[in-house]
Amino acid sequence: MVTYSTLGDLEKIERNARLYPWYIAVFNAFFWMPVFFLYFGENLGLARVLQLEGIYYAAVVVLEVPSGYISDRFGRKTTLLGASLMLVVAYLIFFFASSFSAFAAAQVVLAAGIALNSGTDTSFHYDSLTALGREVEYAQREAVAARSAMLATSLSALIGGGVAAIDLRYAYGLSVIAAVAGLITVLSFTEPQSKTAAQAAPFFSQLHDCFRHLRQPRLAWLFGFVVLITILEHIPYEFYQPYLDLLGAQLDFSPKTALIAGVHMAIATLIGALFAHNSARIAGRLGIAKTLLLAALLQLIIISVMGLFLNEVIVALILLREIAGGMTRAPINAAITPYIPQKQRATFLSIQSLAGRVGFSALLVGLSFSTGNIDTHTWSALSHLLLICAGLGARGLGVLAISLWWVDVE
Repeated sequence: MVTYSTLGDLEKIERNARLYPWYIAVFNAFFWMPVFFLYFGENLGLARVLQLEGIYYAAVVVLEVPSGYISDRFGRKTTLLGASLMLVVAYLIFFFASSFSAFAAAQVVLAAGIALNSGTDTSFHYDSLTALGREVEYAQREAVAARSAMLATSLSALIGGGVAAIDLRYAYGLSVIAAVAGLITVLSFTEPQSKTAAQAAPFFSQLHDCFRHLRQPRLAWLFGFVVLITILEHIPYEFYQPYLDLLGAQLDFSPKTALIAGVHMAIATLIGALFAHNSARIAGRLGIAKTLLLAALLQLIIISVMGLFLNEVIVALILLREIAGGMTRAPINAAITPYIPQKQRATFLSIQSLAGRVGFSALLVGLSFSTGNIDTHTWSALSHLLLICAGLGARGLGVLAISLWWVDVE
């Protein structure tokens, strides 16, 4: 750990800890999130939309691990600056896009921004607290940061859905403003560890060292859970917009789908924020294994019911879809981050995030082929896709639950 010799240096690092929740909030102000599927679908068919999502996750496959290494090698602040800049560029492209190629380019740039932030944000947080000698506060502060992220997502979804009811692209215009705010916030940060570049190993040696941590059964189990929950979290997120669209056509409120999607996402994320705020306390009472499995089971139930019924009552159940993310994010970070050396931390977390994104990307590609020649804008097609997801998720959850007989993750 670097020793900060002056009060001014410590005050700068203290500012990192103070501003971090604000950075997390503006980074997660995804005004576009409740309507992106509808926005893409204005110009493209469902198969093309699924391919766009596959392109996004494929780009993350390429960029995720190098971005983590960049963070360990060249510093957290530099990497977060790149992440914020990529978001600004991506949202501008989305705003003006009208063709598949333009949307695809925007997806790649967005993937670069998300990848650069992934793992670096929480590593920056932990490094800053360590420099201040306050790493014991990390778990609870991560819970607060997760709450800030979900509250920002909730508010931005509400606003984004409202402006998208006028024009879907307006949601991306607001996202540009939020991304610029994030860029300004990062410029106020101070690198918490000046010797990062000297400590990081060459790229392939770094990868080897990170994968060696998976020899520990506890870290391997947590790694596997992150992969599963990443996939399960993304499924309702990916499909609740077309679900609402089909339900809207059935109940004759389709013209208001964008606004309803925004309100729905805002409420769902607000519920998730409540669980995020209390996630450290929940994990402390139930234990991390029970907390994580319970969250995954809830997500699996939501996906299954979505696939079985097209009904307005299910819309209320889908409001619970953000609970899993709220319950698990901070406990997972607290269970993993302190046990990975600082010089490998962002790389390891990027590998972990990459594995989840690869899994979901493969799922999307498989689903795009499984539609075959059927009409992809029907309830039968959407139900078919969701039930496939539920079946695969149940198998993954079963494997993790059984493995707890010989793996202690507490």
